[in-house]
Amino acid sequence: MWPPGAMAYIPVEVGRPPKIPKRAAAAFAVASVALVAAAVVLALSVYTLPAGVVAVVVDPVSGTISKPVIGPALGFKAPWAYVIKDTYAIEVIEFVQRERASGRWTFTAPEVLTKDGVTVTVEMVIRYRIKPERFDEIVKKFPAVDYDDKVLVPKARQLIRDVISKVSLDYLIENRDVIAKQIEQQYREAIERDPAVAGLVDVLDVNVLNFILPQQVTDAINRKVAAQQDAIRAQFERQRVEELARANYTRTVLAALAEANATVARARAQAMQITLVANATRGAIEMIIRAAGANATEAARLAELYLYLSGLKEVAQAGNVQIVAISGGGAQIVPVVPIR
Repeated sequence: MWPPGAMAYIPVEVGRPPKIPKRAAAAFAVASVALVAAAVVLALSVYTLPAGVVAVVVDPVSGTISKPVIGPALGFKAPWAYVIKDTYAIEVIEFVQRERASGRWTFTAPEVLTKDGVTVTVEMVIRYRIKPERFDEIVKKFPAVDYDDKVLVPKARQLIRDVISKVSLDYLIENRDVIAKQIEQQYREAIERDPAVAGLVDVLDVNVLNFILPQQVTDAINRKVAAQQDAIRAQFERQRVEELARANYTRTVLAALAEANATVARARAQAMQITLVANATRGAIEMIIRAAGANATEAARLAELYLYLSGLKEVAQAGNVQIVAISGGGAQIVPVVPIR
């Protein structure tokens, strides 16, 4: 036994690690460095492109630019070379009012003066796309791929200013569609003729959305339109009254003509009746004279008597007289006493 307070001692045998040859260790280190370097080189040499993207490889050592590589694609390049990319999908440039202008492809709408000095804000949208097979030419002319900022946008502003400055406000208001078509056509032609982007960029569509006028001009136009509408309503009302008056006049004239025609017809009937009565009376008198064989004096007396008796007959038929017959010889006058 060990005495109290003494520490136990247990012998342990420790083996020595195996010795690695120096050459093997050096080879391993070199392989590790080579592997890391290969991974770095591979990472720097491989690039990928998604759909809708085109790229070129720029080699600063040789000073060359590769042909365009159109995505989706997997490409390889020298580790020191770099890739310049751009989209060949349809892109949009918008010119909108200042408070809505934000973002990469949204710009403040140009404010230009008309021929008579009125400020007009023109909102416009441009749709375009680059030709991916000629992207290397674009990079040579625009290494920062900023052809939109350097050509497309300034060209639109300048063209809008040139067109609007040649017309008056009244002409612009009356021919908005004509001016819009003129801007669209001239912009497309200007891009096609520009040596910096001709054949490299296709302008697909140009739409002039709106010509925004100052508020005081808009208020004046609204007042003018309201006045014109009031004038049109007044003219319509006047025409309605005139047509109504003409209709009333026509009815009155037609009624008068009808009454006149009726009066003429009645007068003609009365005249015809009088003529018939006169002819009948003359015929009756002539028959009496022939039957009596009277001479001229007696014939006149007979005619007067016949007419007198005919008158008495008409008066008696009216029912407002009383006839008194007085007997006696010779020619007697028959008095007529009116009944009151």
